[in-house]
Amino acid sequence: MGMGHYERLLIRSLIASGVLENGWRFDIRFAGRAPKGGLAPEELAPGLTGASFEGYSPARLASLPWPVARAAVALRRGAPDLHHSLALDYPAPAGTPAVYTIHDLPPARFADEGTLPRWAGRAGREAQAILTPSEFAKRELVELLDLPARRVHVVPNGYERDVFHPDIVPLDAAGLATRGIPSPFLLYSGGWTRRKNVRALLDAWAMLAPRHPGLTLVLAGPTGPLQGLAAEARAPRVVVAGYLERDVLPRVLKAATALVYPSIYEGFGLPPLEAMALGVPVVAVRAGAVPEVVGDCAVLADSGAADSLASAMECLLGDPARADSLRRSGPGRAGRFSWEAHAARVLDIYREVTAA
Repeated sequence: MGMGHYERLLIRSLIASGVLENGWRFDIRFAGRAPKGGLAPEELAPGLTGASFEGYSPARLASLPWPVARAAVALRRGAPDLHHSLALDYPAPAGTPAVYTIHDLPPARFADEGTLPRWAGRAGREAQAILTPSEFAKRELVELLDLPARRVHVVPNGYERDVFHPDIVPLDAAGLATRGIPSPFLLYSGGWTRRKNVRALLDAWAMLAPRHPGLTLVLAGPTGPLQGLAAEARAPRVVVAGYLERDVLPRVLKAATALVYPSIYEGFGLPPLEAMALGVPVVAVRAGAVPEVVGDCAVLADSGAADSLASAMECLLGDPARADSLRRSGPGRAGRFSWEAHAARVLDIYREVTAA
């Protein structure tokens, strides 16, 4: 999902920047086994090693007092010059300059998103730098963790430009049919928790479906939870496609009439960015960081309520000229975001922290 995808792309972008040739060395630790689909062996070049993390599970660490949590993750290969945790779950060992990437703080806003570590605020306040992908996320971190704003750096994410671009060929009807997807269709791609707002999307679709009898709503993501939500809503013509393979997703998305992204809380919003890069119109909500990502290149519902979503979706479906305009403007907007720029800024922050 999103965080693991971010981690892989950041590491790959750092390698591509030539950082290893400039004398940097990286020791990558995973929380348990290295994830399937992670870095390929050939990417673990000289200066870059990978290993399982020696310590406690995130849930166990989250419950420990701050000094104990820091001691639990003490590295056994000597103290590094800098410890960059790509999530708040693992604190830096004591005495090591710390950088954290914190995408957002859904556990602080939504009861079904788990809980923050008991030491989250202290870890952030003692860090030399915090990286976050949007101004919205920065405001959340400053407010909810009481962090000094000067140490929170907004570094927008990028997208895979070789994977998502306007020349991608959409999956044809036969290829869609093998995944149970009829055409034409609207696509939702993402999770199912309350902030993702899928139930409101299904209720909005129930309002719209009678006016668009040839159209289907497709939900891509965790099959069981999405099927449960669809069954509760009883909206017509809903297909739960499950997870789409990463090499198939761009072609399915390209074939969609639009991406509908009803989330009401995102620290960034990668699916809308990927859709814009393909030239696929986007309907989203004026909430979280998504407006920062899409600018004026999407139709934004005023709220995440079903009637507001239905109105925004109808605004797109009932106005072919606007849909065409979004197809043309989306790639240019997406082009403002790149992993190269993200990696360059991360390296600048590394240098600033290690030089301090």
